[in-house]
Amino acid sequence: MDTVIKSDIHIQNHTGVLTHKTTQPTEDIILHRNSELRKNPGVIQDLGKQSGSAWGRQVASIPMIMYEAAIRNGYDLSNNNKEVAGLEMNRYLQSTEGQKCLVQG
Repeated sequence: MDTVIKSDIHIQNHTGVLTHKTTQPTEDIILHRNSELRKNPGVIQDLGKQSGSAWGRQVASIPMIMYEAAIRNGYDLSNNNKEVAGLEMNRYLQSTEGQKCLVQG
């Protein structure tokens, strides 16, 4: 793999239609890893758990191509207001596509 995001441009000569498609070669790897992590509850520990005061946890791993698609589909994930962006992330993670990104059940 020579790039993180691949860009393919195709032209249909008979119609003159130009299409552009972006793909992320690692998308399937990330989603498969997420699926495996969901099968093994407890494999991901809360951050700081060993010191006795947990302060965070990983909830999801979202391929960049899916993140960008979510924004194009109306999820306001890049909102400057952290509360709005957080609510939008929760809404996205409850969608069918977003559930594929969860690392915990």
